[in-house]
Amino acid sequence: MTRRSRRLRTLVADNYAVLVAVLLLVGAVGGYVTYATHVEPGTTTETREASSWRSTLDFSHRARVVNGSEAFAEGTVLRNRSVYFQRVSPRLNGSATYAYAASDGGALNATTTIALVFRSVDTGEGENGSVYWSVERPVAETTVDSLSPNERTSVPFSVNATAAVTEARRIEERLGGSPGTLEVALVARTNVSGTRNGQPVDATRTNRLRITADGSVFRVEDSEPAVASDSQSERITVPAEYGPIRRLGGPLALGVGLCGLVGLVAARRTGRLTVSEAERQWLAYRETRAEFDEWITTGRVPRRADEPPTVTVDSLEGLVDVAIDTDNRVIEDLDRRVCLVLGREQWFRYDAPEEPLDEDAAGVDPLDTDADGEGDPTDGERPDGHRSDEPHPDGDA
Repeated sequence: MTRRSRRLRTLVADNYAVLVAVLLLVGAVGGYVTYATHVEPGTTTETREASSWRSTLDFSHRARVVNGSEAFAEGTVLRNRSVYFQRVSPRLNGSATYAYAASDGGALNATTTIALVFRSVDTGEGENGSVYWSVERPVAETTVDSLSPNERTSVPFSVNATAAVTEARRIEERLGGSPGTLEVALVARTNVSGTRNGQPVDATRTNRLRITADGSVFRVEDSEPAVASDSQSERITVPAEYGPIRRLGGPLALGVGLCGLVGLVAARRTGRLTVSEAERQWLAYRETRAEFDEWITTGRVPRRADEPPTVTVDSLEGLVDVAIDTDNRVIEDLDRRVCLVLGREQWFRYDAPEEPLDEDAAGVDPLDTDADGEGDPTDGERPDGHRSDEPHPDGDA
């Protein structure tokens, strides 16, 4: 048996109760997790989307060239531009389109109106800026009954942008001028009512296509589609599902706990965890030997008839203390299995314990080193620690 295996056996024997408690705990936790995962996984409550809807109200526009030039041939249709020339293409045509989608169906009555709005606004304050005056002229209107999801309704419009800008300026002149920025806008409003996803609906969607005069051109500020959406959620109870770590970890912990506990109890009952006092002494010696290796030199001390008086020390650690105090080294004599501090008038010695033999030692070469790679020359001695051609050291030292 190697020193490492003896050390491990001693550690297990000294902590037997703690290991039993740990294995019981691991097995209990593994059993609970296994039962809760594979036998009674239980349920969990999830929130999922029950239904949803989305609606859009969008503008598209174009202008036909009615006064041709080298730059624009007459009859050319200019589409979705940000700038149109008033003399070349004074009339702005287009449409406002409303559409919606609903996951659970629906039927809506949709009425879309388009109005031409003249106003003076403070553009520095954004959408919520001050409106100094506003005049509205109806342009077009259409109504669709029972509009289904993914269907659309479009309202065409055609306005003379040049005339609209002129009218806005005339209104402003009649007011004697006004602060803010003069703006002409096409405003589309869609009123919807009915049922969508099984819920009653009564709402209005609005989008604005702004037109501003700038010298010989009018600018169209393309607006993003007016989008509205919503969803309804519901909480449902479903069987609980667990990841692979829990599904595999529970049985693994249960197996480790039970097998480890059975093996530990069996090892103790068969005496495999029994550690003799001789083994404990030998392990303690080897650990101390490794700890103070820098103070110990391996050698052979010849026997002399006139050896000085020898003091026997109870421990290797104590012998090392003597070596430190007397500024000497500890000589480890492997032949005599003793550790010596050789003083001028007195020697100090520690008798190293013999390595206990066990059944595993049968048939092993006594000169082999430990399996853990640590050389232990004392393992190669006979059980009595002597060579056959030498007298016992106790009679010489």
